[in-house]
Amino acid sequence: MQLDSYRAVFFDVGGTLLTVHPSVGDVYANEARLFGFEGSPDDLNIHFRQAWKDLGGMESLGQQKGLEVELGFWREVVRRTFDAAGGVENFEDCFRQIYEAFRNKTAWRLYDDVEESRLLHELKERGVILGVVSNWDSRLEEILTNLGIGDLFDFVLASTVVGSAKPDSLIFEEALRLSGVDPEEALHIGDEPATDIAGARAVGIDALLIDRKNRFSDPSVPTISSFLELTPAR
Repeated sequence: MQLDSYRAVFFDVGGTLLTVHPSVGDVYANEARLFGFEGSPDDLNIHFRQAWKDLGGMESLGQQKGLEVELGFWREVVRRTFDAAGGVENFEDCFRQIYEAFRNKTAWRLYDDVEESRLLHELKERGVILGVVSNWDSRLEEILTNLGIGDLFDFVLASTVVGSAKPDSLIFEEALRLSGVDPEEALHIGDEPATDIAGARAVGIDALLIDRKNRFSDPSVPTISSFLELTPAR
């Protein structure tokens, strides 16, 4: 698929550009050993997924913003995860340790196809405006920098900083404002139909679903399984 017609390309982050390494449960367990946790990363992964589902993910925050909002959200996710796994000592200290651990490069891994395709680099070299539009928090820019791709983006929009979580339109409208392009000149790439595809389309931005694990099947949604299928603008 060629991207010749777009002056700006926006990217989701989690599930699109990078993933937790080796898993959320592994990071949680590693930090929580200092606080008496003896359970398994696999169990924590199960409980994390349930807590995330029950809370509705970061999109549940809507137009809330600020450090206290994001800390409150993650504190509740971590609390529910460990409560279901038997608990930890000194929860607040443990939570802070876990929260800070996810700033580190070691907690994340870029997808192989993101690196192998060099799509971000080639788009940047050809003058395409690159932006991040992600349901994330104030750590996002630091994480992208630590992974060596932060300087490729003209702007980074994290939902709890902007005060708008996809599929809310405000975060996409801000991306258009910062990029200085019309909606039909922009493309958004993400891995979730309900937030990335629906949110972008609601403001007139073309949307492309990346589905590496063949989770979805909707012929109305343009879909790729790898960044290697994309060709930068000429």
